[in-house]
Amino acid sequence: MQEKSRKQSAATYGVMILCLLAAAIGAWGAARKDAQIDKLAPQSTASAPSNLPTEYAPADVPVTGVPYSEPETETETETEAPQPKYLLPMGSFIVKDYSGNSVVYSNTMQDWRVHTGVDFGDNRGQSVLAIADGTVTDVREDVLWGVVLTVDHGDGVIARYCGLEKGSTPEVDSEVEQGVVIGKLGEIPVESKDGPHLHLEIRKNGVRVDPWKLLQS
Repeated sequence: MQEKSRKQSAATYGVMILCLLAAAIGAWGAARKDAQIDKLAPQSTASAPSNLPTEYAPADVPVTGVPYSEPETETETETEAPQPKYLLPMGSFIVKDYSGNSVVYSNTMQDWRVHTGVDFGDNRGQSVLAIADGTVTDVREDVLWGVVLTVDHGDGVIARYCGLEKGSTPEVDSEVEQGVVIGKLGEIPVESKDGPHLHLEIRKNGVRVDPWKLLQS
């Protein structure tokens, strides 16, 4: 009876040992499988491939080796209009044209004579401008033409501004700039019936020329 009990106890211990051994083998196999899966899974700490184009690089990976330059901004270039060679001395209302060698009738003198300049009409007291840079060479009061201002504008051009107010002109040897006021409109006794106007005469290289044509050149 005791022999039979010893055999049953030995069998029970053998079964228990086999169960423990099976459990250990199962745990080892599971651990090995998990290790293999970890090796196949992507690592979150891996850096981006060096040959990946910059535009496709992950946002959290800093891009190095790319030179930085400020974006070019278009700047507007101001282009100044070219300065005209000559300006009109006042408005473009013409009372009487230059006649050259042809005679025209004078309302004031009631005769026929050549008209040696161009008459620009306006109200008395209006400003008269320098047609170009120059130097005042003469200021005089003429019995026929009123106050006459003579300016050397260079390049052989000499202009006579006739019919200015007394005391409104710069002095002799004064330098004047194009477009500055060089006098006020007064009166011209020899052309008084034509109303207030500036009589402009111009000589180029000593020869009288049509002022209007020169101003348009």
